[in-house]
Amino acid sequence: MKQYLILISVLIFFGSCSEDVSRNIETDLTKEADQFFQFSEALSESSYIGNISFGDYARVLPEDLPGCPKITRNIDTRKIELDYSNPQECEEGNKTPRSGKIILDFSTSTTANPSWKLTYADYSFGKTKIDGVRIFLNPSIGENRETFENLRIELEKNLGFSASGSLSYSVARLSFRPFAMSTRGRVEGKNPAGRDFSLVITEAKEQLFSCYREGWALPQSGKETWIISRGNSRSLDYMVRFEKKEACNTLVTSTLPDGRTLQLNP
Repeated sequence: MKQYLILISVLIFFGSCSEDVSRNIETDLTKEADQFFQFSEALSESSYIGNISFGDYARVLPEDLPGCPKITRNIDTRKIELDYSNPQECEEGNKTPRSGKIILDFSTSTTANPSWKLTYADYSFGKTKIDGVRIFLNPSIGENRETFENLRIELEKNLGFSASGSLSYSVARLSFRPFAMSTRGRVEGKNPAGRDFSLVITEAKEQLFSCYREGWALPQSGKETWIISRGNSRSLDYMVRFEKKEACNTLVTSTLPDGRTLQLNP
């Protein structure tokens, strides 16, 4: 009987220690916010490229795109290849290294229900790798929609996001050329810690193509919320604001779940 009492006491002791430890293990909110900022930036970085039509690409030069990729056009297959492994020489206001390729397939863009695909081929933006396929639709003039599933975005130290989403775009034109883009929508997936998350654009993100051409991938205005699951029907919300700082540079700030405000970009 005495042995049983000792055993029960030991189990209770270690059980209480485990509970104390689990209560003390907390995610660093600033690190989590920085990871989601990198994810958000990588996600929107190629949206501009996906919203340029096949006809537009007939006029696009390497210096019109950040990273100044070699552009290969195949009129017969209606495919565009952007090769960042062999970039052209050009000047940019905000230079971020890119490598690999982005392939656009417009072979179904002239059907009754126009659509096209953007595929990443060993592509990286800065220190972030992006892998997967994004599908675009054109339901009406100036309006595009996008869906993607299991898009993989990997940050440094093998910190990977897996995401699926549905986004809508309004593309403004000036002299028949893309001038500005507005983005709305929702993205869901798993963050590097394996937690479920949602990214919801709560106020349309506005981006000027002239700024993107100079290498500024962030939108000049807009708001989004990052919602991260903590289990047991609990979640934490990060409120994020994009504001024009100067010229094309953008100030990105987040209100953390504990109320603190954090600037996410230099």
